[in-house]
Amino acid sequence: MDRVLLETFKAVVDEGGALKAANVLGCAQSNVTTRLKQLEQRLGVPLFNRQGKRLQLSEAGERYLPYAARILELIDEAAANARAELPVVQRLRLGTMESTAAMHLPHALGSLRQAFPALELQLEVEAEPALSQMLLQHRLDLAVTARVNERAGLVYEAGFDEPLVVVAQEDPAELLAQAPVYAPTLLAFREGCPYRTMALRWLESRRIACARVLSFSTYGAVLGCAAAGMGMAVVPRRLVEHQSQSYQLQVYRPRDLAPATSYFVFREGWQPGVEARALMQELRRSARQPMAPL
Repeated sequence: MDRVLLETFKAVVDEGGALKAANVLGCAQSNVTTRLKQLEQRLGVPLFNRQGKRLQLSEAGERYLPYAARILELIDEAAANARAELPVVQRLRLGTMESTAAMHLPHALGSLRQAFPALELQLEVEAEPALSQMLLQHRLDLAVTARVNERAGLVYEAGFDEPLVVVAQEDPAELLAQAPVYAPTLLAFREGCPYRTMALRWLESRRIACARVLSFSTYGAVLGCAAAGMGMAVVPRRLVEHQSQSYQLQVYRPRDLAPATSYFVFREGWQPGVEARALMQELRRSARQPMAPL
């Protein structure tokens, strides 16, 4: 049984609804709804009685809940026992996008350092194309990145979802409502950034043409120029939360803008060791932390 589906089911029960569960899991509410339907389809029974937007456990759901909780406990227990037999490596070469480094790495690396004080950690912060190339060239062991396309020779393990928002000096929703009279200037990370591609595809799905796209090498520059009125940007919501004291921005959370999934990426034939798995777990935990209102 898929762990993600079980975690989603238990989170909905624990939090009392799909919206609160989405905040805890760090994903969109629509993802929670889809996962619940997938789990019910696999089991062949409804786990919830649906009354409008309210979800109440069905009799089948009541019976299934303790088993789901136990399965999750067994998965963690089995992983812990398996990792206890793994040899400890002395080096982990990690690559991430800048946004991941800013939002999730500080706490995760701090926990990793406490657990493995002898570990030599090497870190590279680059865009997705460069990280993929470094993996294939054996210059990295593990990368954490969103993706647009899969690359041959690499394994992609789903990590966590990053909700995306649109930011600008003025209300982005009002600006976009003026299209096609208004053609936005998109402020984005340099070419190859998955968020840039997702933003352009989202605007295209709304039949909104950009006047131009300005490229930057840091998200500080993207947010600073958005706050200065130079255009609008599509960025992870948690990144805006982290920078809320530095920039005065209007935030728009469109329902049709899907979250970006971050993946743990490594070469075919390379197996994540106990240290890499511990880091993955910490990053997933960081992404599940509740987000402050914007």
